[in-house]
Amino acid sequence: MNTKTVLLGLTNLAIATFMFAAISHAAAPVPKSAYGVPIPKDKGYVVEEVKDGLYWVTEGAYTAMFLTTGKGVIVVDAPPSIGDKMLKAINDVTKEPVTHVVYSHAHADHIGAASMFPKDATYIAHVETKQRLERMDDNDRHFPYGMFVGGKPVPLPTVTFDDSYTLKVGNQTLLLEYKGDDHEPGNIYVYAPKQKVLMKIDIVFPGWTPFKGLAIAEDTVGYLKAHDVILSYDFDKLVSGHWGKLATRKDVEVQKQYMQDIQTNAGKALQSVDFYAIANKVGYANTALLFESYLDAVTKECAKLTEPKWIEKLGGVDVWTKDHCYKVIMATRVD
Repeated sequence: MNTKTVLLGLTNLAIATFMFAAISHAAAPVPKSAYGVPIPKDKGYVVEEVKDGLYWVTEGAYTAMFLTTGKGVIVVDAPPSIGDKMLKAINDVTKEPVTHVVYSHAHADHIGAASMFPKDATYIAHVETKQRLERMDDNDRHFPYGMFVGGKPVPLPTVTFDDSYTLKVGNQTLLLEYKGDDHEPGNIYVYAPKQKVLMKIDIVFPGWTPFKGLAIAEDTVGYLKAHDVILSYDFDKLVSGHWGKLATRKDVEVQKQYMQDIQTNAGKALQSVDFYAIANKVGYANTALLFESYLDAVTKECAKLTEPKWIEKLGGVDVWTKDHCYKVIMATRVD
């Protein structure tokens, strides 16, 4: 057997191992309630009017929105995965130019395509978002913003605010508010009172368990509290940023219940898993291994208590509940 044959065999083995791992992660069927809107293959996106000139756009994985005002278009976010499909979606419904761009927060996967909008547009964001963008000059902003397919360094906000900002353009009004840290400092609430539509990104994942690590939340306690803040708004539809569908109040309430169960079960796991029993088995010589073994046991216990109730109600419960348990366990221990 020559070297080439061996390498080919190893490559095939690696592919087979990867495919097996991918399949094993998809063990639980996805509930039909988690399905997003069908995406036409010829267009690659869906644009729909929610109400009174407010539209949402998705390519199946991300969501954003825009409003026609009679005096220009207000766009909120520019995910690079949607990319120039956002411009096509706008052109599908209006000939008005984009005059205002609102950043929900600073994460590249939600605003990385903003450079496609006119340079003379008004760019609006929370002051913390601008500060995070200012940490990088134009060249540095290539990473991470330009690292996404369809992404480039993004324009800096030209208007910022601390607590709230009311944007009125033509016949449309948006209330931009900051209610404290959660997913990321600067992550704002964007509310259209006339349409009763709220946009809050990376908190709620309609029909699904949240993305891994509670959507990489920087403040776990703030993330958990954000569910109540969302429900304090008088809204009918929520643009939540992900998974190709709009959320309803019920979606928020269901996810809040799921997270409450994780909090409860994290507490039960912390009270029931015996650190010293694990230490007697693992020993104290390798403290990293000891604490990893303990935290792993607590996490598994939390997930074991949580998954049976939710496995048929939300997508991804079998994939990410352990990770959410770990995040809440660590927040319980230190926050």
